[in-house]
Amino acid sequence: MGKREKGKSKIVRLLVAALLLFPISPFPLFPLSPIAFAQRSDVDLLLQKIESRYGRMRGLSADFEQVVHAPGVRERRERGTLILRRPRLMRWEYESGKLFIVNNREVWFYVPADGEATHAQVSEVADARFPFLFLLSDTNLRRISRSIALAVGDQQSDTRSLRIIPRNGSGIREVILDVFQDGRISRVKMTDESGAVSEISLTNVRENFVAPLNAFQFQPPAGVTVRTMR
Repeated sequence: MGKREKGKSKIVRLLVAALLLFPISPFPLFPLSPIAFAQRSDVDLLLQKIESRYGRMRGLSADFEQVVHAPGVRERRERGTLILRRPRLMRWEYESGKLFIVNNREVWFYVPADGEATHAQVSEVADARFPFLFLLSDTNLRRISRSIALAVGDQQSDTRSLRIIPRNGSGIREVILDVFQDGRISRVKMTDESGAVSEISLTNVRENFVAPLNAFQFQPPAGVTVRTMR
């Protein structure tokens, strides 16, 4: 073998060794640009503040306004009170009398005007109110998301927006969280697979408000038809 062939053989061996090392290397093959690195740092910081703030809370109450836009359907705007309690307890009480209650794995939705109550398992329901359920849980947002990035928003706003793409099978296309610098969430905007958009804004938030456990129980009134989702 000539010197030229030996030189080529050595280069090939070095390239193979380098390629074998890349999968286990802690450093990226192509470093992030300064802008991408700064955005990732901002996302990590916001997530840390969200999880630190809500991870210490035992409960929460707030007034909410929910606006729903759906293709071919007139805009719907509703108000009421939201109550959360650790772990995985949630109650939405609407001014119209409707109730949406989550008790760990169970969901109840009651509409007095229809005389009906719907009962389901959490795993069978995709709903714009569910992101709030994770606030007072030990769930890591990155574990339930395919990607999280900063969304383009108003530069003069007091909040930053996080765009979250849930993992496949959730029935949700994307979730936008408007977050203050201290980790408080002021608004959630969710788009489902059908293109329907639900925006929920919170005001008059009372942190560490602990509601009694019976607030998250539901007993259908006499004469109410109960439908079970399967």
